[in-house]
Amino acid sequence: MIKLLIADDEYLVIESIKFIIEKHVPDVQIVGTAASGREVIEKAFDLKPDVIFMDIRMPGINGIDAIRQIKNTHSDIIFVIITAYEYFNYAKDAVNLGVYEYLLKPINKQRLVETIQNISDILSVKREAIQREILLKEKIDKIIPHMEGQFVYSQLFNGRVIRGIEFYEEIFSMKLQHGYVMMAMVDDFESDIKEENLKNSLYQQSFYDFFSLELKNLYPCLIGPPLLDRIVAYMPVNQDIDAYEARNMSMDIATKLMERIHRNTKIRYKIGIGRIYDIEYFSKSCNEAYTAASVSESDGVTHFEDIVFHLEKVDTYPINKEKDLIDRLLTGNISEVLEVFEEIFWWLSTHYKDDIDKIKSKLLELLIMLKRAIPYEIEESSIAEQSYFTDILKIHQVNALKTSYMNYLKNVSSRIEDLRKRELSGLIAKSIKYINENYHRNISLDDAAKEVNMSYHYFSKFFKDSVGKNFVDYLTERRIEKSKEILKDGSVSIKEVCYKIGYSDPNYFSKIFKKITGITPTEYRANALSQEVIG
Repeated sequence: MIKLLIADDEYLVIESIKFIIEKHVPDVQIVGTAASGREVIEKAFDLKPDVIFMDIRMPGINGIDAIRQIKNTHSDIIFVIITAYEYFNYAKDAVNLGVYEYLLKPINKQRLVETIQNISDILSVKREAIQREILLKEKIDKIIPHMEGQFVYSQLFNGRVIRGIEFYEEIFSMKLQHGYVMMAMVDDFESDIKEENLKNSLYQQSFYDFFSLELKNLYPCLIGPPLLDRIVAYMPVNQDIDAYEARNMSMDIATKLMERIHRNTKIRYKIGIGRIYDIEYFSKSCNEAYTAASVSESDGVTHFEDIVFHLEKVDTYPINKEKDLIDRLLTGNISEVLEVFEEIFWWLSTHYKDDIDKIKSKLLELLIMLKRAIPYEIEESSIAEQSYFTDILKIHQVNALKTSYMNYLKNVSSRIEDLRKRELSGLIAKSIKYINENYHRNISLDDAAKEVNMSYHYFSKFFKDSVGKNFVDYLTERRIEKSKEILKDGSVSIKEVCYKIGYSDPNYFSKIFKKITGITPTEYRANALSQEVIG
């Protein structure tokens, strides 16, 4: 069925066209008529016809201008011009606007019928093409998620250099050459009750579904299939984006994602984010995301660069118990370190039984892994002394070997914790120094975060945990303390004091000052000056 709108200011012309169509042309519905340019524009918007018969000369907006305006919003409508005159200039405009036919009044019945039939053929072909396109899109929409999963899965476990990356970029409609990995890791849950485990599995699957749906709504990305307790997303980024900006953007996305997921699931999880690399180094970013998630608090987001120690070499090892040991060791969690080592040692003693030399060999391999994973500063502090290799070789009892190795791990963990405290202390000292030197400027949390190379999300929590108050409160108190010193100089106006400590609004300064001290700057100055006189 073709929907037709007729626009002409002559009643008899409209009735003539209607009569011919109703008598000689089936499958055409005349959805409306219009007698002016403005009216046809409005009805085209409301009725959405397939075809419009348009008179050139109408009151107000002429037919050509009406076609031009309608084309701006409904480019697929077919236009047929009807007119009593052959206007050459109008004919040229009509051709430029893609008008299908140009009919002269009085309308010839045979010409009108042929025109409608030809338009019907055109619309049929167009509709068939649209149907084929819809069917093709449905098929592609079913295939693409599988290709997406295979793409991410392949990068996770094969790590091969991708050939024909342009093909995948076209398939997924996004640039893939550069990006980072975001990984969500679900907290372990084990129960002796079968129903509880089943319920948790359903919750876990629901979480993965929400994660995929909400993340794709927030950012164009590729998401792999769930892998036991985790799900991996590849987040493409522009090559020219600033690394610091990209880091904060990734934290924003993850934070918004968690807010949305919390509304739909109660399962406990954490999100880790790796750094940006070329696609060839996908696994490097993936292992960084895993490390970040491993050290993150439950229901938290951690970027790899926000970990105090940048574990440049951890990513070369498989994700297994050995890697768990390294992760927990480098975060200073000694109780978890010993728990993981218990599992490793149990496996060694079970599989190699009384072959203590084989157990020693495996433990020495693990020791080498630990040495390589420990940041350079700690190696220099002689944590993994060469003499310990000799000590292991001298032990001849399995239990003594286990005890010795556990003592070694405790020693490593203790030294890492000491270094962590020193480094954290240095970072907070650097932050406070920055505030003290720049309080008079319009500085922000983001400025201070950049100074110590942290994302503002992580720095905000880090600063509050270390100082006991948030950044804004600390900066405000520092400014007020400095203002008290300046107020004792009666030659400096209140407005000047305001500007000297970093505020631009004297009224706001007075309000904050009173909130903290209980009195206005003017009252404080009067008290301070009177005490000097008395003194």
